[in-house]
Amino acid sequence: MPTLLPFASASDTGRILRDILVPVVAQGPILRRPRLGTLAEKLHTDDRALRCVRRLRRKYGDGPVLLRVLGRTIGIVLAPDDVHRLLAETPHPFAAAAGEKVGALTHFQPHAVIVTNDPLRAARRELNEQALETHRPVHRHGHRFVEVVREELDGLHATLGWNDFRAIWSRVVRRIVLGDAARHDVELTAQLDQLRADANWAQLGPNRDELRMRFLAGIAQYVRDAEPGSLVEALDRQPATLDPAGQVPHWLFAFDAAGIALWRLFAVLGTHPSLLEPIVAEARHPEASPLLAVAGAAVQESLRLWPTTLVVLRESREPTLWRNRIAPAGTEFAIVSSVFHRDDEAVDFANDFEPAAWLDGRTDGSWPIIPFSEGPAGCPGENVVLLTTSTAVSRVATRYDIDVDPTTRARLSGPMPGTFNHATVRIGFWPRS
Repeated sequence: MPTLLPFASASDTGRILRDILVPVVAQGPILRRPRLGTLAEKLHTDDRALRCVRRLRRKYGDGPVLLRVLGRTIGIVLAPDDVHRLLAETPHPFAAAAGEKVGALTHFQPHAVIVTNDPLRAARRELNEQALETHRPVHRHGHRFVEVVREELDGLHATLGWNDFRAIWSRVVRRIVLGDAARHDVELTAQLDQLRADANWAQLGPNRDELRMRFLAGIAQYVRDAEPGSLVEALDRQPATLDPAGQVPHWLFAFDAAGIALWRLFAVLGTHPSLLEPIVAEARHPEASPLLAVAGAAVQESLRLWPTTLVVLRESREPTLWRNRIAPAGTEFAIVSSVFHRDDEAVDFANDFEPAAWLDGRTDGSWPIIPFSEGPAGCPGENVVLLTTSTAVSRVATRYDIDVDPTTRARLSGPMPGTFNHATVRIGFWPRS
């Protein structure tokens, strides 16, 4: 008769909380807290998480190792095979709609597929895949998305901080997702930001029903008046019982994370100008790489080095077997993304900026490098995100000289830091003559 998986000792539970779970919560898993991001960078929290997981592997084996926090059983994932298993066996028996995730995301997207269980989950997932055209390399409106990115980024011409760039990127996102009519709807973005800030506290956050209703009503209006060429255009053909408009907040949320990845990438490229050369060469010969594979690889490398999803959660709906040990039903499994992306005992380029790894197959091995997750709950908008972000990188690389502030330049001059707070970065974009 199999026995339970091991529970962490009291001292190890304290270390897990200190080095893994508390830093994730403190930085803001839903909306980043800039000041605490600075503290996390000073404390090298991602490096500490990696050391903690290595210590747990040595002591408990491949795990997962369990701990109890506030009445919940949490399983810290230690082995690469277990990462792939959890993602491949979603949603049965491992639900993507894990308890803490549901508590957080229902603040602004109560009907999104990511927080939906059966019987509606499969239909909502199919709705998202159809609207985002997950199975096509390029969305049918891709030409318009490219035009939007170029139009908005052609007006940089200044030294910008993160908030300045985010305002520009938010215009891109609103136009692509909702249509040109939303370009100046900064109130909608502000509403989403407030709800995301509350979501950082999960069930403990304030419940702003009126604000959520106004935000969702605004989204629904854009869906009813869907502009041709926008992502929401496809939603008018979907059954109302699935709440098509209710899927849109997650698209806006996920696109914001893409902006963070871009901002970090611009900082790296400005610090190491030689990295721009293959991106510029590709842009000058689009017939050789119509999907901008080199630029897209650079975006994926930014996401590998600094995952915008700090932790991937799955919840078991039944007891599950792990190497002849049992995890009880209701266990919430936590995959700390950076632990696997930056493990220099398994990945020889762990702390280097190595976009070529995305082109030569090195990221396709058994070790989990999952910037867009994987399996049945993998990001359905990966193609759209890579199209828009690779276009952004290519456009900036060919039109601007990138000048990074001295503090950031010093941080990025050697091995890539484990924790990198994007909110403190300042970058100058100077048009090339």
